Amino acid sequence: MLAMKDVRLSPHEKRVLAEMERALGRDPALARRLQEMRAPLAAPARRRSRALTAAVLAFAVVSLTLLAVAVAYAHPMLLWVFAATWLLTLAGLVRLTLRWSRGMRSTPPVLE
Repeated sequence: MLAMKDVRLSPHEKRVLAEMERALGRDPALARRLQEMRAPLAAPARRRSRALTAAVLAFAVVSLTLLAVAVAYAHPMLLWVFAATWLLTLAGLVRLTLRWSRGMRSTPPVLE
């Protein structure tokens, strides 16, 4: 099976494809319908990403506060609670980083 990057188009096919893309780009009804189809899928993902970002920030604040209190009182249980919240913070950061890097790679392939 050929991947999209392995497909070669003749100059004529490239010209016809470019004409089709220009014609479709000038159709406002099509653009509106495509946007409506895309919008319901993007909103929940955006909401989840914002919720994860807020949770990571909250865990970071809580864990840094716990670290300060644990150091001040030198209580072992506070250190363990800090370690647990710090691990949750790191897990959230890893997940946010992976989500961000996936978004960076989602550019469409270039046809030659």
